[in-house]
Amino acid sequence: MIKALLLNITHFFTSRSYFTEEDWILKYQIQSMLIFSFFFGIGVFFFSIFRFMEQNYIVAASQFIFSLFSLFGFYYLRKEKTLYAHYSLLFFLIFLSYTGIIFFFVPQNSLNILWVISAPILIFFFLNKRGGIAMFLLIFTFILYLILSKYPYTIAEFITLLAAFFVTTFMMYVYEKVKEKEKIRLLSYNQTLQKEIDIQTQELKELNRTLELRVQEEVEKQQAQEQMLFCQNRMANMGMMIDSIAHQWRQPLMHINAILMNISRVTESNPNDIEYIDNKVENIFEITAHMAQTINDFRDLFSPEKEKNIFNIKQLIESILTIMKGNLKEIKVELNALEDLELNSYQNELSQVLLVILQNALEAMEQKNISNKKIHINVFEENKKIIIEIEDSAGGILSQHIERIFDPYYTTKKETNGTGLGLYISKIIMVRSLNGKILVSNQASGACFKLLIPK
Repeated sequence: MIKALLLNITHFFTSRSYFTEEDWILKYQIQSMLIFSFFFGIGVFFFSIFRFMEQNYIVAASQFIFSLFSLFGFYYLRKEKTLYAHYSLLFFLIFLSYTGIIFFFVPQNSLNILWVISAPILIFFFLNKRGGIAMFLLIFTFILYLILSKYPYTIAEFITLLAAFFVTTFMMYVYEKVKEKEKIRLLSYNQTLQKEIDIQTQELKELNRTLELRVQEEVEKQQAQEQMLFCQNRMANMGMMIDSIAHQWRQPLMHINAILMNISRVTESNPNDIEYIDNKVENIFEITAHMAQTINDFRDLFSPEKEKNIFNIKQLIESILTIMKGNLKEIKVELNALEDLELNSYQNELSQVLLVILQNALEAMEQKNISNKKIHINVFEENKKIIIEIEDSAGGILSQHIERIFDPYYTTKKETNGTGLGLYISKIIMVRSLNGKILVSNQASGACFKLLIPK
């Protein structure tokens, strides 16, 4: 309760203006002036009533005017700190005039000394050094006048007046010295602080420069590492594709071998059966043409690609399934895609991602000995995005693995020499090359990978 009251009182006698740290002297000067003006105005107002009742109209009028001046000064100074310099000087001059009226128009008593003692206090609080010296000389001259004119004070009262005057003047002198010393200290502190700021700024600039170099070095290292990972992944995919081609070529080669053996037997028994030989040779041509197409598909899949091109998504997926045909014999693949759904992007990059996901699905079903192996591929357009969903029937990914399957070198196929790079590279391709996303979730039958690619 008392603390709140004190805070309200302090707030009442505080200027509404904003003060910086360097304005601390001015802030307390204004606060002192506000306190002095308020109580002085209230007190002098009641004195004016008392003098009016004594029919001392000159003093009553001067006191009334001075009280109004003090209260109006309090009101306006509380709102605007820039009025302080003019108001303090004007207040002091009016106070001196008011003191003269008291001395000459009020019956003499010892309390009149207080008015003269108050003047140095005003110098102490409200004036600068030059103004303080001028007012000191003015008041000192006034005291000399009182002494020389044999004003009706006793010797003790004159000694008290001079002692009070010189004591308050000495206080003013000490105050000015402290203020100057504080200004010098603040100036020195600001200079030291500025030097420290300059040093810290220079160090920060140097740190930023070296940081930029380190960041650039790390980016280059990251790019080199990613390039190496891409090469490793491409080599792993090529190994898988070669294995797939070997599966596809094994049967045609055996077929060609059987045809050649039959031709050999026919020519031994009936060398003139040209028609039979022509048919068998035609079969060989068809088989070798199919094998050559497999090589072309393989070459197109792994050829470097620098520019975007428009391609049909369904045809792309079908070409990948054709290449993987040898490894997908026991797997039922369902493809649902619109015939005319096209995308303007990097075809081979998307092929790499699809190849990795399909190969992972195939290996997961083989690893778990799934009897009814299925892969469902669903392609559609939604919100200006091409969405490709690939779902297998391997039962899903364990919870301890699903959060990390896109981490580099993280694999659950160590027994089959998995590299742990396929899905990591696939995510990089989806984000950086295709500006898309790759998501994974567990569905009823197995894992479902979802590719989101903006058109």
